[in-house]
Amino acid sequence: MSPPRLFLVAPERVAADALAQCIRAACEAGDVASLLVPASVARDVTAAAQHLGVAVMVSGEARDAARAGADGIHVGASADNVATARGQMGKDRFVGAYAGASRHFAMEAAEAGADYIAFDQRGPGVGGEPIVRWWSDMMEIPCVAFSPVEPGDLDILLPQKPDFIRPSDAMWQDAGEARRVVSALMQRLGPT
Repeated sequence: MSPPRLFLVAPERVAADALAQCIRAACEAGDVASLLVPASVARDVTAAAQHLGVAVMVSGEARDAARAGADGIHVGASADNVATARGQMGKDRFVGAYAGASRHFAMEAAEAGADYIAFDQRGPGVGGEPIVRWWSDMMEIPCVAFSPVEPGDLDILLPQKPDFIRPSDAMWQDAGEARRVVSALMQRLGPT
């Protein structure tokens, strides 16, 4: 099994040029697959991130993702939200859904056409079973361990088989910190 890829989640209140520097440093240091950005900076960072081979998802409305030329949209995991986003985005763009720690919302989102499900892997599990492990064992739709991860968290998280993990939010302090955070994760993940 290959190690999970990185799913970056940009904060709301960071200037677009600073975000771009952090994204570039993260890509130089590790295997970045995706970036979730707030609508407020989507237009400013999407093209640069895509040039680095990163799929860009926008947290907001479908029109925000379209204006930015993003690869998709990230919504709350309800059947209505996902179905609406799928209708607006079409089949050629991604729709991702955040389900927290809810199996119910995750399954509804999957049935409505979500391309990935993001989980709060620190949320309560049902019967002691971690939600990421349950999803990975039962479903084919990729999952994101959406709570920020430190290298020490990987011993518990990797056996659950997430497809994507989110690095610590400390990576957004500056490019040097982005490089440090991602490098530390990649060392723990091993060869890709």
